[in-house]
Amino acid sequence: MDNSVAVKVNHVFMHFNMASEKIDSMKDYFIKMIKRELFFKDFIAVNDADFVIKKGEVFGIIGTNGSGKSTLLKIISGILTPTQGNVSVTGTIAPLIELGAGFDGDLTARENIFLNGAILGYKKDFLEEKFASIVDFAELWEFLDMPIKNYSSGMVARMAFAIATVVKPDVLIVDEILAVGDFMFQQKCEQRIRELMSEGTTVVIVSHSIEQIESLCDRVLWIEKSKVQMIGRTYEVCNAYRGMQDTADSKSVKSRKTVVKEKCFACGNRAEFRIDEEATLVREACCTKCGCSIRVSDAARIYLTKGLGLPETKASLQSAESSIDGKTILNCSNYGVFKEHFCRLPGYRELSGNEKERCRLLYDLPYTDNTFDLLLNEELMAYFQNPKKVYEECCRVLKKNGILLLTVPVHEGRRTKFRENLKKTVYRGEGMKVYVDWGDDICQYLEETGFQAKMYPCHSFHKNDEITDVDRDYEKSLKTHPLNFYKYNSIVIIAKKSK
Repeated sequence: MDNSVAVKVNHVFMHFNMASEKIDSMKDYFIKMIKRELFFKDFIAVNDADFVIKKGEVFGIIGTNGSGKSTLLKIISGILTPTQGNVSVTGTIAPLIELGAGFDGDLTARENIFLNGAILGYKKDFLEEKFASIVDFAELWEFLDMPIKNYSSGMVARMAFAIATVVKPDVLIVDEILAVGDFMFQQKCEQRIRELMSEGTTVVIVSHSIEQIESLCDRVLWIEKSKVQMIGRTYEVCNAYRGMQDTADSKSVKSRKTVVKEKCFACGNRAEFRIDEEATLVREACCTKCGCSIRVSDAARIYLTKGLGLPETKASLQSAESSIDGKTILNCSNYGVFKEHFCRLPGYRELSGNEKERCRLLYDLPYTDNTFDLLLNEELMAYFQNPKKVYEECCRVLKKNGILLLTVPVHEGRRTKFRENLKKTVYRGEGMKVYVDWGDDICQYLEETGFQAKMYPCHSFHKNDEITDVDRDYEKSLKTHPLNFYKYNSIVIIAKKSK
């Protein structure tokens, strides 16, 4: 197998025998077998899957329920032997597939850590050394000596994930196990996965959350009714999958409210931007054609039309790659759509790590002066004690007339407020402390650091008095998830280096 390949799935088929009728006892089973009345139907769970996963890659698998995703993961993990074909895996593998697999419900969490660790190949001395870090990550000190049959599914998932990732496996396989954890623990797991990614671990992940797949994965496989439908770039495969879901009789479509109908400046199609009103957490309205959020579409429009001078009729990230080719770009944000379109360009760079790590890098960017034509940033600008220093650093690495594109939350009708000395502490994102509430005068601060800046209000979902005011609603903010509490209109700031 090629040294650059972590997993090779070679024309794999998986057949199961399904009984054509219910048999209630061993007696009935043997009677029917002797009489030759035992009949089975052949069910194909995986039909000729053939692909490779490269070392260090984050590989996503998507598909509807019963499509064969989990079966495929079990084959890769070695839990199931394929009926036909073979799978080769390089290095150690840590599978997180079935909730509770490798645990004994009558044993305590303390005992199960050693049991499950032994199943994964860890020695007792090693587990004793790592015991505290496992329990710390799983946040289970208070329940350590309780039988895990009394645990919730989320607590079991936390323990399973902490054990499997206590060391860096060569290949980490994650099924929908993370879906049972709470929101904060899901973020914690995503951060651990990102750390493993940065250390070169190959990650194979199955999720029904397209947003999670898009934020984590380099490539995606879409399997439907046991057959691989598509393998390729995350953005393209997820869009195709959305297109399949977005049919006239789709139940998921009926729960979505259309916010606006207009051109999407990511894919270039005229589309509806919808929001799922039944979602537990209120998220952005997204394009029905490509999944791009309306704010990112606005940012693309402003950059392409105001920054590059393209007419709106011809402006889209999908069609403008020739206009962007040759430009040097630094992505400091979570713009997955921009990344998908720009990452193939030779001049593309991005800041790696979580929000805290990227914030630290933005104070002292590891690039020489006058390097980039475009710098992408967003909500990170709310998390700096000294935003002027960050703006100066952005200005330093940009070429003359280089562009800084911002989509920070703007508190309309108010001036900028610095929260560092305020008693009312605010957290957002990945537990990040908010130091700045940007107001209408944000362009003034940009111009003080060498930019010519302009603010473009793009879509107004809320009136000024509805825009988030933490000081007014501080108690409510403490009890409400940030995705439901914070309300801002879609505003894009484009700043051109003038020095």
